[in-house]
Amino acid sequence: MSMTQKAMIVKTGPNGNDGLEELNIELERGWVVADVASMGGAGGATDEPVVAALVILEHRDRPDVEPEIATEAVDIEEEEAEEVVDEVVDEIDEVVEGDGI
Repeated sequence: MSMTQKAMIVKTGPNGNDGLEELNIELERGWVVADVASMGGAGGATDEPVVAALVILEHRDRPDVEPEIATEAVDIEEEEAEEVVDEVVDEIDEVVEGDGI
């Protein structure tokens, strides 16, 4: 199983936040939070205080499972197709009389 990681910075303060919407989008896409590190506060005597966090996301790819699922689906379809062919052959034997002409 392979894993991909990415980092995002999320900031928040009295005027709202930055990066939170993008973080939520990535979480909806299947990314998960692997780690969060506080980056402390920022702001001076005249600036509004802002806090930030470094968010590490990771996405686990499972290519080893997907081929198994596809193979199982093909096997099921083949079995169902064989059953249909068997039914048709059985029905033809019942309908054909004599020498088949």
